[in-house]
Amino acid sequence: MATSAAPVEQCLTGTPWAIRLVRAAKERPALEMYEAETLVDVLVRSSVAPEMLRGARRAVSCGRPCAIAWGRLPADSTLPVVLFTGGRLAGRKQHAEVIAVGGFCWLAIVYGRFTTVGVEHRGTLCGRLRIRRARRS
Repeated sequence: MATSAAPVEQCLTGTPWAIRLVRAAKERPALEMYEAETLVDVLVRSSVAPEMLRGARRAVSCGRPCAIAWGRLPADSTLPVVLFTGGRLAGRKQHAEVIAVGGFCWLAIVYGRFTTVGVEHRGTLCGRLRIRRARRS
């Protein structure tokens, strides 16, 4: 598990994804997740049953396969461990760099072909998703 010192926008450069921090209802912060300029998800800060793993997508950008996963931070605000698996090579696994965003959510980006992603918090599996293909623009 690692955190990035680079701005989130820099980490998303060269991918089809973009984010925007906004204010939602009752002035709660929210993260808008975009894919090829299309809104695909909105995460609003919440203290009720946070989804540690909210979504995951994969795409090929500039001829380079990549994948992204995102979710909410747990109550203690520690970053989860994010593991991407699968792809063309059976048994391929890669821990992702995890980036905290806005103090309530996280992003993880990897380069390569992956089909599933899992999230652990303090050694406990908190979520697993099949990675969806990005929409074609």
